[in-house]
Amino acid sequence: MTATDINRKITVSTQENTSKAFTPRLLAQSTAKFHINAPTIDIDITDWLFNLDELEYINCTPHSRAHLSAGLTHSPDGKRISINVEDIGGALVIEHYHEEISEKLHCRVVSASDLLIGREYTTAHVIWELIATPVDGAHHEFVNSVWVHTTEKFEQYMEAHGVPYEEARHNFQTALEAHNAEETPFFAAAIERKALTACV
Repeated sequence: MTATDINRKITVSTQENTSKAFTPRLLAQSTAKFHINAPTIDIDITDWLFNLDELEYINCTPHSRAHLSAGLTHSPDGKRISINVEDIGGALVIEHYHEEISEKLHCRVVSASDLLIGREYTTAHVIWELIATPVDGAHHEFVNSVWVHTTEKFEQYMEAHGVPYEEARHNFQTALEAHNAEETPFFAAAIERKALTACV
């Protein structure tokens, strides 16, 4: 998925809910890689994500303690929603991840996320994608990617506080890269443990 594809998709989605067009801007994009060593048939990233134990989620950021809570609910159409609460770069982020791609080796979820910055709430659009690609035998390359885009509400927040877009983008990018680098090896290890348990 390219940045152009993502922007087009977000723009179309936004136009369905508002009377005027809004073009989101990229705040941050990060991709981190690790490995999963387990039989392909036993890896199920989507099942792992939507059955993630809260303590396991918290333990995936042992150094920063950025992961605060996780839970599961459903949308009116019955699709699963993963609720993640975390602290990224000093902002409290509440993500409402709706499933979009639900394959065993490929999971993509999207969220209209709430952000608490200081004492003020705003929002951002977040896409989270996890992919495991077989490399050799039971060895898989695990890729954890996140895209964060502005919403109308976030654009209004920047304007109200005199925050230049490039400054916000720099701050989000720095925080996201550090966060993704920390959590990715632990996500991979958790997925691997679940897969190895399944094959016993």
